[in-house]
Amino acid sequence: MGQYDIKIANKTVRVVVCDSAVSVSSCIDNGLIPKLAKESPVVGLDLHSSKNGRGGRSTNSLLVLCIDDYCLVVQLKHVDEIPDNLRRLLADEKICFVGVDVDWKLSRGIPSPLSPLVCKTAVELSHLAARIRKEPSLLNGDTKAVAKKVDMAKEVGISDEPADSDGSHDPRDYYEAKVFSGDELEALVFSDKEVKALAIGAYVCYNIGRTLVEELLRDSSAPV
Repeated sequence: MGQYDIKIANKTVRVVVCDSAVSVSSCIDNGLIPKLAKESPVVGLDLHSSKNGRGGRSTNSLLVLCIDDYCLVVQLKHVDEIPDNLRRLLADEKICFVGVDVDWKLSRGIPSPLSPLVCKTAVELSHLAARIRKEPSLLNGDTKAVAKKVDMAKEVGISDEPADSDGSHDPRDYYEAKVFSGDELEALVFSDKEVKALAIGAYVCYNIGRTLVEELLRDSSAPV
């Protein structure tokens, strides 16, 4: 298990990379669950894939879950089993799991002999934004377009604005997230820059998704 404190935009985010079922289970109980909001339970979700051998089909090597300033990276190629509390978390239909291309990513499956992960409440970030903001044009919008629409581009490090002199905002945070090769994804140790690249997608989806869900809850509770 590796633990990293990385800077995304102006926030320090704790990222824990786990390669065993025991460490994954502990991080869920002691890291993710305590941060899960009771009124607007949202989790940022991302998956990174690699191919099974030369010319093989792609399967997910890494699962990333993010809540607030805490991200868990599960190394699916190294864990001996999927802990029960991870399965329960993903299967909890009261939680909104927000990501990009989530249906496609989940359909890639995970390495055998691990049994498949089930997540019925995974939501596409752009679709969530389109429904809550009632703007069909966002259905096909990319992450940058959604971030701009909810006025969060600078906050999550996805803005076109120049970097601040104090380093509190760097628009390269999101755009420098590298594409990993299969061998890189199966490494046991990552650099700080690689960890940021692995976690930032789920981090961005959590923050924008939480803002949208809270907006929906405020609107639904407002007097008519």
